[in-house]
Amino acid sequence: MTCTNLRFLFASALALSLTTVACGDDRGDSASATEATTAPTTTDATMGDSTTTNTPTTSTTAEPTAGTGTASETGTTAPDEPTTTTATTATTAPACQDMEDQPINSPCTDSSGCGCDTEKCFVVPALGGFCGECLTDADCSPGGCSVPNPIAGVGATCNMGGPGEGCMSDAVCVDADNGICGTLLEVPGIITVATCGQCKVNADCTDPAAANCTPTYDVPNFKGKLDCVADGSVPNNLGCSLEDDGGVPAGNKACMSGFCGEASVMGLLKLGVCGECNSDADCQPGEQCTDPAVDLDMGALVGSVCM
Repeated sequence: MTCTNLRFLFASALALSLTTVACGDDRGDSASATEATTAPTTTDATMGDSTTTNTPTTSTTAEPTAGTGTASETGTTAPDEPTTTTATTATTAPACQDMEDQPINSPCTDSSGCGCDTEKCFVVPALGGFCGECLTDADCSPGGCSVPNPIAGVGATCNMGGPGEGCMSDAVCVDADNGICGTLLEVPGIITVATCGQCKVNADCTDPAAANCTPTYDVPNFKGKLDCVADGSVPNNLGCSLEDDGGVPAGNKACMSGFCGEASVMGLLKLGVCGECNSDADCQPGEQCTDPAVDLDMGALVGSVCM
């Protein structure tokens, strides 16, 4: 099963703003200063009380403002470019600022796709990732972390370490009768579902009257637990152990029928299911043994039958 709609959004980066100090319009003052320093003027002696002179009239001009570029009589030149001030604000962005908040169970590829509310993206290789509450038991102290359910598209959740709850070590299993963290389901390199139960393997079942470590599967919720059960106590269409026992499934002893078959989910996940047969040889002449199966729509196990 492959998630096809994994997307995540990133918030926009912080912009660095530039503040420019604008200069006023100095064109009028500049023009006046220029006119005051042009060729000498001559006044006709016959015009009123005006005095005739051939000496250039020199006006004293104020220091040129920025941007005029006008030369003074002393030979100095004002700057040609306006003064620019750059305002830089040094800020430290919050750790989650660039994360787009997504609710629990949203598809993701890494923690940035989950945002500040969760910050935890539990990625199941080949199946996709889901925003959730935890990645390990340490995220859920004092309880354990139940891994995502890729069948239902549900992210990882924290629990209190009770029977059948997810775990990564015995330490988080708080019930005295279910204090062992055992592997219930596993696809090597992809996902491992371990829960608090009574055993990991048959050797953990010390009571001779209940010597079979047997899985009870909660298929819709991708959970269950391992219990110690008596020989021949598990009916058809329920779980059994595929652990090797001298070349045959160890679950054969726990099944009422004596047959524990292997059911496959998409060729990846393998579960033991009690059924009528393990091969055609276990059926009547002319009959064939069907393969056990897992009905994901119904959330049920289907044991083998002779047909």
